[in-house]
Amino acid sequence: MSFEEILFYLTTKQAIVIYMALLLSAFIENIFPPFPSDTITLVGAFMAGRGDLTYIPLFITVTIGGLTGAMLLYYLGRFKGRSFFRKYDKYYLRIDNLHKIERWFKRWGVLVLIVSRFMAGVRSVVAIAAGVGNVPAGRMAVFTFISFCLWYSVLIGGMYLLKSNWPKLVVAVKSYNILLVIISAVAITAWLIIIYRRSGIKR
Repeated sequence: MSFEEILFYLTTKQAIVIYMALLLSAFIENIFPPFPSDTITLVGAFMAGRGDLTYIPLFITVTIGGLTGAMLLYYLGRFKGRSFFRKYDKYYLRIDNLHKIERWFKRWGVLVLIVSRFMAGVRSVVAIAAGVGNVPAGRMAVFTFISFCLWYSVLIGGMYLLKSNWPKLVVAVKSYNILLVIISAVAITAWLIIIYRRSGIKR
């Protein structure tokens, strides 16, 4: 759906329904990354600018929705992902790679979690990997919360500043996300190929 279509649909709803839709969209985007949560958030910010919603509740709503979705994936990785490494100790799921993920998060975890919301295409992977890497739940929650706050400050703040020039912001956010998805896909593919070849050598 386009920005205009989402705006037209939400305009017909009561404020409480709109807030719930915004919360749900922020949550779903973590589970199903192609979901246009950022566009919906921009619509919410636009509606706040014209008085249909209020900025602070909007910010809190999308942040809670996004953080809840990220933490769900984190716990999925922590309680289910690690068992996959132990059960299927081959190829990409080797125990050695599990230990590498743990060491990697110990070294870079804080930085990765803080910028994770800005990394379209791998946001969900980061949350799962943090769980697999056994990152403490408190650390995951705090720094992912910071990441969401920073990202939504950019989206909502950008819409507040631009207002009548909202099409430029929508296009900029979409272009940014598409570019990051492409870069992430290439990087992940290259990483998987390297791991696969190394695993083949060890076998």
